[in-house]
Amino acid sequence: MIKKLEGMLETVDYDVSSLFLLYRNKEPVGYPKHWHSAVEIIMPVKGGYDVSINEYPYHLEEFDIIVVPTGDIHEIRTPKAQGERIILQFDFSMLKAVKGLSGISFVFFKPWLITENESPELHKVLKSLMLESADEWEKKKECYEACITAKLINMAVLMTREQQNNAENEFSEHLIKRKAHIVNFNRCIEYINQHYKDDLPLEFVSGIAGFSKYHFTRWFKQFAGVSFYEYLTQVRIKVAESMLANSEIPITEIALESGFQSIATFNRVFKSNKKLTPTAFRVNKSKSN
Repeated sequence: MIKKLEGMLETVDYDVSSLFLLYRNKEPVGYPKHWHSAVEIIMPVKGGYDVSINEYPYHLEEFDIIVVPTGDIHEIRTPKAQGERIILQFDFSMLKAVKGLSGISFVFFKPWLITENESPELHKVLKSLMLESADEWEKKKECYEACITAKLINMAVLMTREQQNNAENEFSEHLIKRKAHIVNFNRCIEYINQHYKDDLPLEFVSGIAGFSKYHFTRWFKQFAGVSFYEYLTQVRIKVAESMLANSEIPITEIALESGFQSIATFNRVFKSNKKLTPTAFRVNKSKSN
């Protein structure tokens, strides 16, 4: 998808092997439903913007910020008037590779609209970091890529802490008695991300967190926004998506490598989540490249 955007965007001057892409889009050009493996952060700086993610519509006013997760189908509708927006796309693996950031996965697994009204402190800092990153990209001074990477890591940390703090504040009376529970949650996420290929019964993972099965089910969903099994399925599906799009590995082998116990289960779950069979998904992706 990034290659397709090349002829449609201003200030596109980048190495496609780079782990991130940042640009200012000033054209009243809409983008039909599509997906890509990169996480995308969009911030209008002049005029509003309409984005649909998994069929759910979002309207962004100036300086609102939305996070589009990796692999989610989204659509950007043509603005009615001339506007301008900063768009940052990055390979999520670059963050997961940073020591101490393995627990951020859940932040980028669901859409997130960040506004000044709802999250004033977080929004203020993210807005500044987005503007500074765009300035670095355009001026391309010495070490500008390292500078943008540092700002991206800072954004990821801030968003992770915001979500954790929200969960802790909202449910502290019932589920979160100690700060250590947040550490336990990150440990669970890291374990799932590393062992998605294994059989991961709920009872086993709840034991890692030190909860009963019942409390763990509620606790995990409040933090992650989805159930344990939904999160595990999302991880497996995203792994399968990457393998289908970027390799010629047989689909049967991809099913096993991404944690599914049979090709029948893989086909059923993949189609339920992506509205395409794995084979059709691979064909469509091949045509779009």
